[in-house]
Amino acid sequence: MPVKNTNAQKPRIESIYVLKALCSVMVVIVHAEMCGKAALTPLLGIATPCFLAITGFLMYSADAARELGKATKWARKCFGLSLVCNLLYLSFYLLDGAPLSKYSGGALIINLFTGHLISTHLWYLTAVWQGLLLMWLLRRYAPRLIAFAPLLYLLAWVLRSYGKVLFPELSSDTLFILRANAVVTALPFLATGYLVHKYHTSILAKVKILPCLLALLMLAYAEYALRLWSSSGSSIFFLCTWPLVATLMLTCCHYSNFTIPVLGRIGRLHSANVYYFHILVLIYFNRLWPEQTAWQALLVYIATLPVSALFNLAHKGIGQLAARIKACQSARAGV
Repeated sequence: MPVKNTNAQKPRIESIYVLKALCSVMVVIVHAEMCGKAALTPLLGIATPCFLAITGFLMYSADAARELGKATKWARKCFGLSLVCNLLYLSFYLLDGAPLSKYSGGALIINLFTGHLISTHLWYLTAVWQGLLLMWLLRRYAPRLIAFAPLLYLLAWVLRSYGKVLFPELSSDTLFILRANAVVTALPFLATGYLVHKYHTSILAKVKILPCLLALLMLAYAEYALRLWSSSGSSIFFLCTWPLVATLMLTCCHYSNFTIPVLGRIGRLHSANVYYFHILVLIYFNRLWPEQTAWQALLVYIATLPVSALFNLAHKGIGQLAARIKACQSARAGV
């Protein structure tokens, strides 16, 4: 009888990379200008949560040891990447004329744990490595609580939509830290992706996913219309954001082989880098072509792709160099 290979890799879900590429476009639209941007508001809030949910999805493997290993490995990687990106942006801002006093030792220490003081968008990397460590704790000591972690999204929604109303005495900076962090944003979506992977087979056997997705899209726009009518809240996070993210992940599972060649490649190789580096490109774009706003987001997105390719090339070169150095050291030790 043939022995089953338990270490065989599962088929890659190609549709996830298409989703990552689309979400990276939406991240740029959030920070840049573009014609028709307001009409996309109910969709823009899913971008960062989808990235988080995909990370949680990939963490699940039905094997506690492997999941714990992934969580710690990816947390270390994100921590290192956070340091690199923050150092890059810090160097850029200092060379661009920002006063050194703005980045005191205390500010840098705070930034290490919040990730938002040097460049606001880098809070995401800090939230990811901290969220992965929280997932490790839950998986190791209280795995049943993972099922309840998505409820924390309600806190993120309240703080993003009504934080200034509920806590008028708090500064915008403090409110940002309260809503953009590992506990109320990263953890609930990491757990969502994890749970989708764990239960997608049974859910998809009972649910027609496309009608659900269409219904949620309509509800998101209805919620947006209600918000405009009542003049309440201005966040891109909606009550429908969480179920939309979960349903999109389930849709990817259902149509696992769906791909669009260019988008699939971008999602696999460049989507994360677009998130990290598009702000640098946007800064220069605003200086060179301040009058170009109608298609600014898409132009910035396209211009960021070569930056991502250079970063990937540099990363690969450094990895090869480190491997050679290690091999030489091993050879010398063996002599």
